[in-house]
Parts: sequence; C-alpha cells; structure tokens
Amino acid sequence: MEFSTVFRGFNGAQPAPNGSLIASIVHPKLILRSTTTLQVKRTINLNPEFASRINFVRWSPYLDGSFSSPAWHGIPLIGKRRSGIDKSESEGGGRQRILVADEQSIHVYDVDDEKWTVCINQGFGGIKNVEFGRNADEVVVFSEFQLKVTVWNLNTSKQIEILNPKFPTKGYGYRPCTSHYALLTRSATHDVISVHQHTTYKLASSFQLPTLDAQGLKWSPCGRWIAVWDSAASGYKVLVYTADGHLYRTYEKPCEGLGVKSVEWSPGGDFLTIGSYDGRLAFLSNYTFSPVIEMNHTRTIRLPGVTVWSECIKSPKERYYAQVQQPTTLPMITPNPGDTQPKNGISTIAFNKPDGNLIATRNDSMPTTVWIWSLKLLRPYAVLVQMNPIKSISWHPTIPDLLMIQCTPDNTAGEQSKSQGVVYLWSATWSQPRAVTVPMDHLSGTTWARWILTAPPTGNAATTSSTASTSPQPWGNSGIDRRSRSPEKDVDKKPMLLFGDKDGYTVGWVDDEPIPEEEEGVDGTMDDRYGFPLAGKRSWDPVDWEYFSPSHVLPRRALSSASQVTKSYIRQETRGGGSRGGLGSVSGVSGEPQNTRSQSNGKEEDSFDYNSRHNLRVRS
Repeated sequence: MEFSTVFRGFNGAQPAPNGSLIASIVHPKLILRSTTTLQVKRTINLNPEFASRINFVRWSPYLDGSFSSPAWHGIPLIGKRRSGIDKSESEGGGRQRILVADEQSIHVYDVDDEKWTVCINQGFGGIKNVEFGRNADEVVVFSEFQLKVTVWNLNTSKQIEILNPKFPTKGYGYRPCTSHYALLTRSATHDVISVHQHTTYKLASSFQLPTLDAQGLKWSPCGRWIAVWDSAASGYKVLVYTADGHLYRTYEKPCEGLGVKSVEWSPGGDFLTIGSYDGRLAFLSNYTFSPVIEMNHTRTIRLPGVTVWSECIKSPKERYYAQVQQPTTLPMITPNPGDTQPKNGISTIAFNKPDGNLIATRNDSMPTTVWIWSLKLLRPYAVLVQMNPIKSISWHPTIPDLLMIQCTPDNTAGEQSKSQGVVYLWSATWSQPRAVTVPMDHLSGTTWARWILTAPPTGNAATTSSTASTSPQPWGNSGIDRRSRSPEKDVDKKPMLLFGDKDGYTVGWVDDEPIPEEEEGVDGTMDDRYGFPLAGKRSWDPVDWEYFSPSHVLPRRALSSASQVTKSYIRQETRGGGSRGGLGSVSGVSGEPQNTRSQSNGKEEDSFDYNSRHNLRVRS
C-alpha cells in the first residue's frame, strides 16, 4: 500500500458518501479536503467552545440517479422514489451537506454554497444521536432517555415530533423507493412499529408486536418486508411484516439457551440471514421465509478446498499470513456464566457489494477468527485467524472481493501501539492476505479505518450495477453493462481507505496483485477455489473495471425456481462427504426429498449446469 502524509484531525475523520471529500475537525475549524488531490477545498470557522464539544459529524446521504439496487434488478432507485409525486426528495438529494453537533446544538453547512448555514437548538431533552433524514433537507434528532424523535425540515424550519422511540441508534429506517419512515417505539408494556409518510411524517400505519422485547427492525432492499427480531432471552423468534403492517410469517424454533443475536438482509433481498447464539447462520428464502441454507461455525477445520490463513509476527513492524494445514483447531474462549453479555454467537454478518455472494462473519466464541463464506459454493471460502480479537469487518463499497479487517490492540502496554497501526486486507484474486503496517507513530486512543468510495466513472453514461448473483433476474442480462470506466488519474484507479486515531489520519491506496497468465483461465474453465470461471477475474489497475456476477451465466428463468436449485446443491454437497464433521459444515433442511434431479415429463426442457464441479444438472 501507498500512504499519504499524516493530516491533523481531532475526533476522527469522515469520508463523504460519494467519496469526494474528507471532513475533519482541526480545532477550531471544520476542514473539507478533496480525496483526489488531498488539498483543502474549504475551511469553516467554528466557535471554539462548540468545536471542543463536538460529538457528531454526519454527511448527507448520497442519492445519485446512476445508482441502482440489486433488489430492483438495475432499475434506478431515484426514478422509482419520485414516481411523479414528490420532487422534493430528488431536489434535496442533489445537495451535499455536512452537520456537526454537540449535546445541545446542531450546525449544518452546504458544501457548495458557503453562504448557506443552519443552526438548530434542540432544547429540552438534549441530543443522544443525530442523523440526516431521507435527503439533505432533513435532520433527525434522538433525545436523551428515549423521550422523542424530532424531524427538522431545513427548508421550512418546521419540526415534527414522534414520541417514545425504543432505541437511539437502531430500530428505525427508511423504506427503499418510497422513503416511508418506520420506527420501533415502546410505550407502556408493548412494542409498537409506527410507519410514517415520507414527506409530512404523518402516521400511515401502526401495529403492535407480539414480542417481549423487540431488538430492532430492518427493511428489505425491495421495500416489501419489515424484519423484526425478539430478544435472545425470549428464544429464537423472527417476525416478517408487510409494508402496511400485516404479519406475514413468524419464524421460530426451539433453542437451548439464548436465541437470535444478529439479523441481516442480503443486498439483493433474496435471503434474510439470522445469526444465533448457537453459532449457526440460517438463510430464509424471501418467498416463504423458510430456511433453505444453514451454515455452522465449527471449531475443527477438516474441509478440503478451504484455505486457512494464520497471522504471524516476524518483527514488531512486520506481520504476514501463513497457510495452515488441515485438520486444525481454531482458538476459542471459555464462556463465563457470570457475564451479563455472553461471548458467543454470530455478532457480525457482512455481505459484499453489490451482489452479496460472499459473506464475512465473526463468532464471538472465536473472537480472533474471520469466516468468509461463498453462496456460490455453499461452504466456507476462506478462514483468517488473527493474533488479536476482531474489532470490525468491512467490504469495499464497489469491489466485491476486497475485505478490510481491524483488530483490537493487545492488552500489554508495550504491544498496544504496535498492534493498533495494522490493517488487514483480503481479496479473492490475491495469492495470500496482507497485513499492512500504517506509517503513523505515537498512536493515541482508539484507531479506526474506513473505506473511501471510489470516484464516479467519468466520460461515459451512467451504468447500472449487477443484480443479485444468488437469484438471477427473470428477464436475463441482455443490455446491462457490467463495466465502468475508471477516472483518468492513476490514484483514482486504486481502492482508497482512511486510517487514523483521535489526533490525525492518513490516506492509503491499495495496489492490486496481477494474475499470472497461466491462471487467467482464458478457456473459461471452472476453478474449484472460487466457484466461477477465472476469465471473470480482473485486476483493478486496467482502465475498465469489471465485476463478476455468476448470474450472467444462467439462462432466463423465473425467480421462484431459485430455491430449488439451492436445495439440490446443498444435498449434493453433503452427499459428497466434504463438509461432514469439518469446518463450517453446511446442512440442508430436514424433510426434503432425496432425489436431486427433477423427473422429466416426456417433453423437451431447457437445462443448465449449476456447478460443473459436482456434475449436477438441474432442469427448469
């Protein structure tokens, strides 16, 4: 990696959602720096007393007309949101604003209009959390003690109050494509979800939940469903509601001890993924919300085809990964029955973007291990064992196979600064992962690392992102351009990240690893390591970036047959014996028929090879 000089920035630095600017507080000023030239674009003077109390720095959401969601199969989201009714959102979405706030007041600035500024005094209740609303014209403020939520309109100076939010940092969200606001509230003894209109925030619907202690809600990427999960102490229970508040499905099962710990939708909306305290990852189909895949985090690694990497230390400033031979045993911690928060269960579920065919997870009972799963292979893809516990896992926003890992520092004072200044990177196209030591001396406080969104393509029309690879689109892929031209400057062709502490930060550029000619797979053969043709792999340095999506190799067919292919593939994988008793064993749903090939009705049918590695042919 290449790093820039170290810049001053108190309380961390925040990259803009569109990747154009970096905001940092250099007392008593707010500095906006360009990510392309790293030069200061604008300096905003702040009150010295206010600057010393700043707790929140937020950017307005990035709403670009060229952006599309995999859940909508290439249909631009902004075009769907407007629908010829509400033009205020498209107007506000084109602006780029930033807010800074302490516990009492909020200051909002426009990046382009230096004369425009807004000051909000929250008054009674204080500020527990503050975010931009559906666009740059709205600010949502959560008060202390969960008293109320206040939505401020920056154009009209009007405010709308919603009482009794249950959580200040979760349990709310805007519906994709219509921006209806859903909020989890609790008044008296019942959990209630209130859905509000996207412009006036008037109550559209309200429904009571049959839960003891609901822990959050999440809209599906298509906007059709709301997922709600109950407290782990009350068992394993997840509820799925329609957008208008009708209970569509309740998924629960017997469990020993605690139940659900984390819930996440796949980017394409094909699966509702549930991580539980028993170390299992369940995938519910978005049609019936029944389990179709279940992945288990096991301690013993005994699975051919899965690469296990272990972090090694050669010197205080030199770390690297070494491949571990199987079978091997992963390090675990012994749970303490007296802990108020048990250290077990799946706490992190991270899908790669935009297709969601790779998943990175962390099991708290194995705090130093990162699991990378493949929905194409339906088994673990790679396992990374670190020296220290995992603190954060984040995929690159546009490169689907690039993962960044951060670890907590060592407890010993001598090793704390050495382990803090390290960033770990993994990519499917690299021969091995990387442990990068950041050239920042005298690190103070907690370190952080964030991706910077690569600058938008220049010189060509807006391109649409690929659809979800786990569920092929019904009308095929003809006419969809999967390549985007990178900017002219060489520095913009490389992935960028921010790394820093409470006193400063630096910018890093990730260099790609070229693919040897003998491994390029020009004949389009299947590689057992990746589960897709090597011809689809591309480095980042060429002018054109191309992201692979396995859905383009499948013929046009109905979405309802996707679950049939998945179930057949699970049985074939289990029957082969490769996943039994080993690392991350994948098990199918009990009660399914054992025949993996549909019976022919005598008529000629179209067919395709779902995975030639297992010689499995599925007829549709």
